[in-house]
Amino acid sequence: MIRIEPYNDKEVKSVLTNLMKNEEFMKFIKSNLNKSTSKFLSIPGSSLLVMQLFKSKIKKISSIKEFQDQVKLVLKSVVDQTIEDFQIEGLENLKSDRPYLFIGNHRDITLDSALCNFALDSIGLDTTFNAIGDNLVSVDWMGDLLRLNKSFVISRSGSTKKEIYSNLYKASQFIKDKLDDGNHVWIAQKQGRSKDGIDKTDPAVLKMLHIALRKTCEFQEITKYYNIVPCSISYEIDPLAVEKSKQLHNPESKDLNEDISHIFKGVMLEKGKVKLCFADCIQGTYTPESLAHEIDKEILNNYEHWETNTYAYKFLNGEAEDANFPRASKYFNDLRASMTNEDLKYIMCQYANPIMAKKEINNE
Repeated sequence: MIRIEPYNDKEVKSVLTNLMKNEEFMKFIKSNLNKSTSKFLSIPGSSLLVMQLFKSKIKKISSIKEFQDQVKLVLKSVVDQTIEDFQIEGLENLKSDRPYLFIGNHRDITLDSALCNFALDSIGLDTTFNAIGDNLVSVDWMGDLLRLNKSFVISRSGSTKKEIYSNLYKASQFIKDKLDDGNHVWIAQKQGRSKDGIDKTDPAVLKMLHIALRKTCEFQEITKYYNIVPCSISYEIDPLAVEKSKQLHNPESKDLNEDISHIFKGVMLEKGKVKLCFADCIQGTYTPESLAHEIDKEILNNYEHWETNTYAYKFLNGEAEDANFPRASKYFNDLRASMTNEDLKYIMCQYANPIMAKKEINNE
C-alpha cells in the first residue's frame, strides 16, 4: 500500500538520515551539485565543499518547517536566477483566517505548487499541502523529499475497483481533514502535466474531492464547504517544451527516472517571464462538469499570453512577422535549428493552444 500522508516532525530526522545513506540519492546529488548548480542551494564553492555544506545543512534539519525553510532559499534562487519577471495577481483577495483549496493548471511537476507557496509566503500565509501522483513516489528517495515538503499522494492505481476507490477516498478524506483544520491545499486540475498547452479541468478530480463530503453535503453544495480558488500559472518559456512534445507523441518511451530529470530541468532552466494569478473564490451551485467548466474559464481568462504564445498562434495562422516579435522569434528560430519543422509545429501548438482555448470558452 502506498502511503498517502506527508511526513510529520517526528519522522524528519530518521527520513533524512536514511536519505543520506541512500546510494541512489547521494549519486544524484553528487552528479548534480557543482559550481553552476550550487547557487540554487545557497552554497558557494567547489564540488567537495558543496557536498560538505549540503550534508551539514541536512544534519541541522529536525522539523518540516526547517526543511521548508531550506526549500524556500532554493526557491528564492530559482525565482531570482531563472525567472526574468515574476508577476503575482489576486493575493489581496485571500483572507488570513480562511483555509483555501487551490485548483491550478499544471505545467511543471513541482514548480506550479512551489511558486503558489512562494506567493502565499510573501503575504504571511501558511504553505499548502500539495497533491502529487503516485508516479512521483515510485522512486523512494524522491517520494521522501516530496513528503518532507508537505506533499500527499493521490493514487489512482489498484488491482480492483474497490482498491482504487479506497485510495481515492483516503486522499479525499486527507484533503477534507486538512481544510477542516484550517490548512491550505493545492491540487492540479487534472492528472499529469499539460503537455499540449491545453488546461482543462477533469471532473473526476472534483468528484474525488467530494467523496469525503458525501455525508455532509451534495456535490452541488461543495463551494459552500470548500473555499475553491482557481489559480493560473503561465510561463513565457517552458523549459521542457521539447520533452513534452516527445512524450506526447511517444508516451510508451517514458521511464521512471524521466520525471526526476524533468523536475530538475524545470527548476534549473530559464523560464523568461512568469505570471501567477489567483481568481476569486468560486460560489454557486454546480455539477462536476459545470464546476470544471467554471474553473477552466477562470484559469484561461487569467492566463497571460506572452509574446511566445502570440507569435506561435500567429505563425500557425500564417500571420507572424519576426520583426514584431523579437524575443519569441529568436526562441523558436533557435529551436528550429535543432529539429524538423514538423517537430517545431508540435511545440508551437503548445504555446498557441491557450489563446485558442480562451477564444473558444468565451465564445460558447
